[in-house]
Amino acid sequence: MVKRHSRGVRIGFGLIGLLCWTVSCAVNPVTGSRELMLLSEADEVNLGRETDAEVAQEYGIFKDPELTAYLDGMCQRLGKVSHRPNLTYQLKVLDASVVNAFAVPGGYVYFTRGILAHLNNEAELAGVMGHEIGHITARHSAQQYSKAQLAQVTLGVGSAVASAAGLGALSGLAQMGVGMLFLRFSRDNERQADSLGVEYASKLHYDAAQLASFFHTLEQMNPGADRSGLPSWFSTHPNPEDRVNAVKAQAQQW
Repeated sequence: MVKRHSRGVRIGFGLIGLLCWTVSCAVNPVTGSRELMLLSEADEVNLGRETDAEVAQEYGIFKDPELTAYLDGMCQRLGKVSHRPNLTYQLKVLDASVVNAFAVPGGYVYFTRGILAHLNNEAELAGVMGHEIGHITARHSAQQYSKAQLAQVTLGVGSAVASAAGLGALSGLAQMGVGMLFLRFSRDNERQADSLGVEYASKLHYDAAQLASFFHTLEQMNPGADRSGLPSWFSTHPNPEDRVNAVKAQAQQW
């Protein structure tokens, strides 16, 4: 029993050491700084693909080829001027009345029917879409997933570590699925996504200050969800202080 326990502890520390090595080698595409990251780009794409299938089944896709082609075209252009231009971006419209837009790792971006009804012009659309692409390029969801996995491994230097010893540090990847949609980004994440939305929209010659106008529209609305159960923007995007002024100032700089 003692030997088995010792072996488990050694495996645990070895795995934690491996995670630390991974941290030292992960460079954020946006900031260029090293960060905690357990997902490779291939892992992100696989997670996005799995999540996309669940999203389509759970919430339904709004079938309007012309509208989807128009929105996806903008998504492709924004993706090409982003910090991760080599990702394959895909935009889909969900058949849901709730006001929301979100993204999952690997280049998948979603707009609901509801949010499209409240966008006042193409510049607002570009700003919001750039914001969501910013979450992908800055790897915000992947960061949260990595932190959760590291915490699970660190706290479980016993049975949890033993089960992960077979190089299963990413064993929870397949189970993440649609739960990716409900990860609540930090205010710092939202500020960075705002900034990236301004940058990407500006690079396509849109008036990125219009993103701030959309935030005013959101402030006049009440949070909620529609019958599909999909949460609203308010539930998934905490509102940083002074984001309107920050967006206007950054747009002016661009």
